[in-house]
Amino acid sequence: MRRHGWALGLALALACTPETRRPDAGTQEDNTDKLNELSPFSRSVLDATARELQPLALAVGPGDVVGVAYYSRVGDTADYELRFLEWNKGEASQPEVIDTVQRVSGVSVAYDSAGKAAVSYLGGGSDASAYWFQSDLAVAYRGAPGSWTRRIAATRSNDALTGNNVADSGFLVGLNPAIVFDGTKAYVAYRDGHNGQFGKQDWEGSDLEVAEGGPTSWTRRMVAMSADTKSGYGGHISMVLGAGRLPALVHDQVADGADARGHNVLFQRRKADGTWTAPLQVQTVSDTQLGASLGWDSEVGYAVAVVDRASNKLTYTVSKDGVSWSEPDPVFQSGAGGWYPSLAFDPAQHEPHIAFYICSNSTSANEQGCDARVDELRVAALIGSNWQDVLVDAAGGWGAKLAFLSTGKRVVVYRAPDTGGVKLAVEP
Repeated sequence: MRRHGWALGLALALACTPETRRPDAGTQEDNTDKLNELSPFSRSVLDATARELQPLALAVGPGDVVGVAYYSRVGDTADYELRFLEWNKGEASQPEVIDTVQRVSGVSVAYDSAGKAAVSYLGGGSDASAYWFQSDLAVAYRGAPGSWTRRIAATRSNDALTGNNVADSGFLVGLNPAIVFDGTKAYVAYRDGHNGQFGKQDWEGSDLEVAEGGPTSWTRRMVAMSADTKSGYGGHISMVLGAGRLPALVHDQVADGADARGHNVLFQRRKADGTWTAPLQVQTVSDTQLGASLGWDSEVGYAVAVVDRASNKLTYTVSKDGVSWSEPDPVFQSGAGGWYPSLAFDPAQHEPHIAFYICSNSTSANEQGCDARVDELRVAALIGSNWQDVLVDAAGGWGAKLAFLSTGKRVVVYRAPDTGGVKLAVEP
């Protein structure tokens, strides 16, 4: 096992255990400010009005423009605004409302080669469902600032036609989507929940599908079908543009609902002829929380960061070809932590970095009971043969997403654990 160093800032002399890293005196806010002074990141609030711990997504576009897509509840209603903003050279734009929905099921954002942002999410109409007021795979394209054109990439299970009666039956498509671009061609992976109601028929029988093309013409393809095997494919998707500029993804198996906890990590990649490799189980995980994070680097290959929520153990595994994978390397396991990992590679040094959340010193803490006195957002990097981590925000950070700017600086977006406000941290 590799030795792991826990460092505050870049000074190893300040390294300390999770139990002792906080000052003993002063208010919680004072202590947080003191700790954040040691962090190599500067922090800002992008949207203080955003509410609830709902999904968010990050993408870096041409010129190091950072795009952030996220949800915010509207007052005390059942409505949620899907919002978007950009951060550029220290300045954040005003939030733009893309759509208003009542059913939230993930979000993803990407830039095409022309620098245009697109956001994928569960949108469209209800198809006469009494519960799923949104039931389609939606992709919104940004034109001028504040101007969005919403397109529907899939509406029915049989859009990705297979000839299997179970796989082709249903109206609920677009759950937990992930989007990437090759030039101006979009690839959008999504979960097909069929009729979104019954265990075996809908959730255990869910499928993973991909729509490619856009914005007005789409080709849908089955990627992993569990109609007969009841494998619950397509939960918590993470996708990258990998070797040969072909998309690759990981997903987990979810049997209990649209956004229930998943298990195991499955890897697939698109082949040049348009077909996809069969699901390959990269790692056995009993509880993937919000799912694994996939990264790709031209020298390292594919890599996965995932936490097993049952043991609070964050691990990293790597594969040069997507076929043979290394044994999971422990990155963090202390108290309740290693949560919501987000993996990205340093484009110059080709080193993996993983953002993650530390909730509590107690292993029994749950997602609703994190300790504000000790929770933190951190980034761990594999330097040589050791994992070394630095503080990002001593106030914590829910659902963080990590990326690199062209300068080699790291940028992280996340939600304040107490309010749901959207924050950004970047290395100066």
